[in-house]
Amino acid sequence: MSEVFELTVPNGIGKLRLDAFCSSVLTGMTRSQLKTGIQAVQLNERQAKLSSMVQAGDRITLIWENPLPDVLIPEPIPLRVLYEDNDVIVVNKRAGMVTHPAAGNWTGTLVQALAYYRLHTSPIHDAFACLLEAEQGRGNFAELLRAGIVHRLDKDTSGILITARSAEAEAFLKNEFKLRRTEKYYLAILNGIPEKLAGIIETSVFRDGHSRIRFAASADLSKGKYACSRYKVLRVYGRYALVLFKIDTGRTHQIRLHARFIGCPIVGDPLYGKKETEWKEYGLMLHAYRLGITLPSTQKKAVFTAPLPRKFRTVLRLLQTRLSQGNS
Repeated sequence: MSEVFELTVPNGIGKLRLDAFCSSVLTGMTRSQLKTGIQAVQLNERQAKLSSMVQAGDRITLIWENPLPDVLIPEPIPLRVLYEDNDVIVVNKRAGMVTHPAAGNWTGTLVQALAYYRLHTSPIHDAFACLLEAEQGRGNFAELLRAGIVHRLDKDTSGILITARSAEAEAFLKNEFKLRRTEKYYLAILNGIPEKLAGIIETSVFRDGHSRIRFAASADLSKGKYACSRYKVLRVYGRYALVLFKIDTGRTHQIRLHARFIGCPIVGDPLYGKKETEWKEYGLMLHAYRLGITLPSTQKKAVFTAPLPRKFRTVLRLLQTRLSQGNS
């Protein structure tokens, strides 16, 4: 059900973004929730944006609908668990699975699969399992939305994800990622062969002004967030290449953007790739292959490797067959 909020900016408030002001006065409303559920917004009876600037005396009318389900329902979705202890669960995420619930993908995500695993399958009954049991039916979906999620993979990217089993482990792992003390390696099949067989790609990354879901990369490092990827060509299959990437930063769509930036987009990439129908059924050929990270329990670096998915291996086999037959 939609709610209507009528607000007036009080005296003593300097210029402020509309969404920042609203989230500061609406109890329990974050800027993210505001953005997700906004239906319409007016500033002084004129249509406005959440990014509009407001000041003392301005009148704001918001029409907002809570986009979140009432409860988190665990789902018996198969998980490929690579490792677990009292602090972490490491999984090999399949391509096509969204990491955590968001608009348009409230079910069928890794979060729902992990919730079921914690409660019904895992030999370890962790802190988040206790939280799930305590919150079931109380309508605290938002509190459980990302419990244990410390990093993410794109929906169409397969491979390693490490998740936390308690708030303490979650804070520890998030700090490791924030300080860039992790080692993240990906395998990708590129449509094209990089000019150099090994190198470093440095760009800025920013939202594409023409698309809500795409990003862009530029050699001008002043435009957006800095992004750095290292790569090495492992094998060439005619005009295709199997490439190992190591990312120093973790920007959205970073490897996909960097592959396109050097003129060799990832095979099967619907956003940044070449429009080739022959690979469409196999999906995005990008796999989070290896993760090196310090574990909370041991305070020592552990390295996890995720086997390649079947479709990835199938494409490599087809490319090898072509190569053996003298076709590119």
